Amino acid sequence: MKRWRLILGIAGVALLLIGATFIRQSSLPHANALIVAAKCHTPATILEPPAGVSPAGTAILLHGLGANRRTMNFLGADFAGHGLRTYLLDLSGHGDNEDPFSFARAEACANATIESLIREHTIDPATTLLVGHSMGGAVAIRMADREPVAATIAISPAPLVLPRRMPANLLIFSGGFDLWPMKRQAHDLIEAAGGERTRPSDFSERRAIELQVVSHASHTSLITDRRVAHDSELWAMETLFPRVEQKTLALNLDLTTYNTFQRGERLLDGSLLGLVGLILLFPVASAVAGTLSKPSRNDEIPTEAVHPKYLLLIVEQAVCALAAVLILAFFVPLSFLHLYDGDYLASLLLLSGTLLLILNWKYVRANVSTNISGLIVAAVLAFAAFLATGAWLNWQLADLWMNAPRWLRFGALLPVCFLFCFAEEIALGPVASGKHRITRFSVFLAMRLELWLACILAYYELDSGRALLGVLVTGLAIFSILQRLASDSLRTRTRSSLAAALFGAILASWFIAAVFPLT
Repeated sequence: MKRWRLILGIAGVALLLIGATFIRQSSLPHANALIVAAKCHTPATILEPPAGVSPAGTAILLHGLGANRRTMNFLGADFAGHGLRTYLLDLSGHGDNEDPFSFARAEACANATIESLIREHTIDPATTLLVGHSMGGAVAIRMADREPVAATIAISPAPLVLPRRMPANLLIFSGGFDLWPMKRQAHDLIEAAGGERTRPSDFSERRAIELQVVSHASHTSLITDRRVAHDSELWAMETLFPRVEQKTLALNLDLTTYNTFQRGERLLDGSLLGLVGLILLFPVASAVAGTLSKPSRNDEIPTEAVHPKYLLLIVEQAVCALAAVLILAFFVPLSFLHLYDGDYLASLLLLSGTLLLILNWKYVRANVSTNISGLIVAAVLAFAAFLATGAWLNWQLADLWMNAPRWLRFGALLPVCFLFCFAEEIALGPVASGKHRITRFSVFLAMRLELWLACILAYYELDSGRALLGVLVTGLAIFSILQRLASDSLRTRTRSSLAAALFGAILASWFIAAVFPLT
């Protein structure tokens, strides 16, 4: 094994250990529960304030579309650290919640869950705050018509039908780089409320409202922004203690003995360090996989003239993507998967992959080699990669550990993703070195971008309604880059396009099955 791989492996293990230490040192007392109300089954994580601190109230956090309760851990740790018992809920079809998702059901079940907690005297609405991000922000705002609480904090709320009455003490956050519909919704809420009101008497009368625009923040980054956490906490304190001057409350927050910001940041840093550690371990695992696959010289594929010209390939992908979204405007062949927007994405991969493979069928024979051991090693490595990543992220950062319904969808997605990944491998051709490798990777990025742009075009011009594909652009981009780097590494060592396609397909099937809501 080359020395640089050994160094990366040691660094990966070190980062995993450091990340695990950060998480263990920063975790607050917590418990997991399943709240059953009105035929809704809502998984919840309950974060308790530090030992010896009596809760001053309750904060209930609602995540956005395509997210889960663990994505709200940073904010949750902040609220709990400042003395609020905090509930992180999985909305219908998200995370560990196996109930089918629809916007109406998510709102109804969130209402039913909170009303159940109130009826059982587990929480007091007079000292309860609702905190929601994106879809969760919209649900929290609309809850004002059902069960008024002390305050509502909406972080980049999704477009919504306004409630009949505005929530008490409403704080709205919008990012400087936020999505346009969310920016417009934030301003519409302020306009509907008659303007901002932030005097102490407004908090006492439960009519305070304010819009804060966080510069250089995106739709997703708002939930891990320290300014959002601080100002949310200050808003909560002004709601619970309206007779105390804001300067005094702000000073108490800044001088808090619980180090809540440091605690939340260490949780986030620990999760990210461990994720980087897993990535650094992959070259070692890939090298071992190449040794075990035992490719022969007959498996060596020349790099010249075994793929279409890259400029032509970019044009072909654009045509395939546009043709696919036009077909999807009439019917979605994989709608039986019941994954919100995930069935659309899988159908797009199926159609565009099939068309791309047909256009480049003459290159199949030149790119395919028979290496059974390579396929086995690719499958084992792919399962190990996503199980390890899912388990780590599931600890604190995001729920990507699949439950039984998601495993069933994973099995259905696998052949679809394999066809697409195989077409992509054939079109891109073997992995070379130097400038050719950089050019090949750039063409790959352009091809994936064309797929995403086709989805955006379908949303705005064909009324596809697939907004989640736009919201998840950052996650899709990061996943695509890591998937290609890993697949290329494996293809280089196994000399098998089939092994690389199988590896990429398993990862893609996991991503779609784990992220998109169940319907």
